[in-house]
Order: sequence, then structure tokens, then C-alpha cells
Amino acid sequence: MSHDDDMSDVTRVLGGDTEAFSGIVRRNQHLLLAFGRRFFSNGADVEDFVQEVFLQAYRRLSTFRGEGRFRSWLLGIAYHLAIRTKRRLPDYHSLEPETVPDTGETPERSLVRGEASRTILEAIRGLPERFATCVDLFFFFGLTYNEISATTGHPLNTVRSHIRRAKERLRETLYDDVMGGLL
Repeated sequence: MSHDDDMSDVTRVLGGDTEAFSGIVRRNQHLLLAFGRRFFSNGADVEDFVQEVFLQAYRRLSTFRGEGRFRSWLLGIAYHLAIRTKRRLPDYHSLEPETVPDTGETPERSLVRGEASRTILEAIRGLPERFATCVDLFFFFGLTYNEISATTGHPLNTVRSHIRRAKERLRETLYDDVMGGLL
């Protein structure tokens, strides 16, 4: 996903070329689908969510100041919409497993990888939601601490603290799971 391409399309849309928004949708749709799966388990709900995010982004495009990455601004809209929707329909599922293309690995390795993924997902689901959200945005969406702060509205030091505490809890939980399985 190219920030320069998004910026070019934003400029074009704001200049009256509404068709340029399709480039923004094309480049960012996968990101928003993955993000939506963190909050909604039903595929139709995820698609509705993505459509609503793009609709809100289009309406608010003039408020994008270009000071940060466009995708961070877009994820901010998505995050706040998901939180508002979640309050109405509490159905948050952090890090739902996604379909991964066949990489040609052996069945044994695939089984081990799948089991490890399930263990990690279960541990992350056990985190408080505020920690899980920050971990999602940092590790799986590649946002910086500053971008997470802008996206969630949490102060920067709070984001740092949430991620640090999440890592500590995950380390303890995963260590206990592994060591418990060996004893």
C-alpha cells in the first residue's frame, strides 16, 4: 500500500475527481477487511463495516491533514466505528485466524504452526480488550506507537504501557502453557 498513491488520490478527490476514491478503496480494502475481522465474526458484518468506514472516510476526507500516514487516519475511523458498533453488539474477537494460502509446507509443520497460532490467539483473547487492541494494531497492522495513539485516542505513554503489559502477560501465559504441557 502506497502512502504517495493515497495522497495523490486524496488530492484528486478533493479537487473534484470523485472517481479517484476507487484507488483508495482498492489499496485499503484488504487492510480494513482484516481489521474488521478483529471485531466481527460474521463475514457480512465485516463487509458492511468496511463499506461504512469508506463512506465515513469519503465524507471526512477534507479533514485529513496529511501529517501522518493515510492508512493510520483510515484505521482511526475504523477503530472508532468498531468501538461504537461493539458497544451496541458486544462481539469482539481479537485476532481471528484468517485463511492462509498454501505455502507447500509439510503437514506436520502446518499442524505445529496451526497449534502455535491457536495457543497465541487464545492467550491474546485472555488479555483485557485495551491491551489486545494495541497489540493488534502494533504487531499485525504495523502501526507505530504514535499512530496507535492517534487511532485509539489513548495518550502515547498509555499505548506504550498497554503494549508492554500485554507482552508481559503473554510471556507469562505462554510460558505457563508450554511449561505446564511439559510437566
